[in-house]
Amino acid sequence: MDIKKNIEKILQEVLSEQSREAQPPKGQDEKPEDKKPEGEKDKEDKPKKRRKRKEAEPGSINIAPGSVGRGRFKEFVGEAGARADSDPEGLMKDLGVKSAGGSGLTAVMGILQRAIAFNSLMSQAYAGASTVKVKFEDSDTPVQGVRVAVNELSTRDGIKFVSHTLTGAQNAGMLSLGDVAIEIGLHDGEIFIKQV
Repeated sequence: MDIKKNIEKILQEVLSEQSREAQPPKGQDEKPEDKKPEGEKDKEDKPKKRRKRKEAEPGSINIAPGSVGRGRFKEFVGEAGARADSDPEGLMKDLGVKSAGGSGLTAVMGILQRAIAFNSLMSQAYAGASTVKVKFEDSDTPVQGVRVAVNELSTRDGIKFVSHTLTGAQNAGMLSLGDVAIEIGLHDGEIFIKQV
């Protein structure tokens, strides 16, 4: 019984000592490390501000933020990017694209469908392109766009390659976007191209 009383007494002493340490000394409501200088504002007090997106320049081809991430692309994707600027007519010839057929999203779909149909590598990489209406979370109305299904290519490389293909068509004079810009991104795991 003596051992039990000694253990209880020691536990009470430890617990009372811990409770005294947890309470701030008289006259102080906060611990010194909890006080903040007057000029500093608490980050928790400020509501988070969303970064404003830049307005896309008319006629530009953009990739949606967060769609491709960081890092290097496959070698052929980089080569297509270089050809889109240095030899856009040759790139379009190799892809089998002779004309766009329309303007805006209609032309985008025409270029991609022709490239997928007439180039064996494109038909291996992509399953097809079609027009669709998609309802996004931040919008009540459906957005019309072009859906590109990937086949043997990752969506990351696919987005960048579509961007190079459309840039090449634009530089070759086959794609005219006029006063609208397009954005290439992801929706439900597939590439989605829309006007912005």
